[in-house]
Amino acid sequence: MKTYQAGRWIAVACSTVVALALAPIPGSPLTRSALAGTSEGSGRCSGASLRGIYVASVNGFTTNQQPPQFSLSAFAPVMEVGTFTFDGAGSVSRSVTVNVAGQPFPITDTGTYLVSSDCSGSLAFPTHSDTLNFNIIDSDSIAIVTTTAGESGAGTLTKQEIEDCSTASLHGIYIYNGNGVGTSQNVPQLIDAFFPVSVVGTWTFDGKSSVTRSLSLVFAGYPSPYSDVGSYQVNSDCTLSAYFSSDDEPFKLIAVDARRLIVGVVAVGRMGAGTLIKQRL
Repeated sequence: MKTYQAGRWIAVACSTVVALALAPIPGSPLTRSALAGTSEGSGRCSGASLRGIYVASVNGFTTNQQPPQFSLSAFAPVMEVGTFTFDGAGSVSRSVTVNVAGQPFPITDTGTYLVSSDCSGSLAFPTHSDTLNFNIIDSDSIAIVTTTAGESGAGTLTKQEIEDCSTASLHGIYIYNGNGVGTSQNVPQLIDAFFPVSVVGTWTFDGKSSVTRSLSLVFAGYPSPYSDVGSYQVNSDCTLSAYFSSDDEPFKLIAVDARRLIVGVVAVGRMGAGTLIKQRL
């Protein structure tokens, strides 16, 4: 198999970390106007329409071969979790953790954005030659697609609506829903070296730094129950980390609001993004 350099993967993956964001997080309102303070359905948008922090969650693919490529075997999987901050005046910054071909790494950079009056727009991150197009859905959600060669996918960014976070603020039962891939081979690897993983279940946080998982796990096509105990840490910027020693897989989490978090596996050879939604019963 061809050997791939990590630097090359970083270069080709950066647009994917924005553009392949998962579908709107359950519970996200999709009925409000695109711009707060304008009439419903008016279609009047500007650069000021985007202001604040938006949370991205990504599962996707990238290739370092000349596009177009018509075989999935030419692509590597991508996972990303992080935030994009719009200033309301045409500048955007992103701080994300990316896993490309089984190798996790951070990306932090800045770019520019334009918004048309019909609520469509574009993004550009010159450091990595990334370009994207988007449409504003409402004050909380953006539909976005990559326009960079070698990338494929579309998804959403969801506005963060929580500011004060602490260990105690994460307490109770959350429903976990996620899909991903894993490999038993040395990374980086193309998609043919990976197997699928899917999971639904509960994470129970005690408000003191301990978390218990009880999951229905399908690992490489083999279904089985899975339970263990780990630890978590909450940062003041509402990013979180969780670790379970039983499978040696670190997780990165970002709170969207009081009930919702996005989750990403940031382990070597393991990748996937999903959601945690607080149970209401």
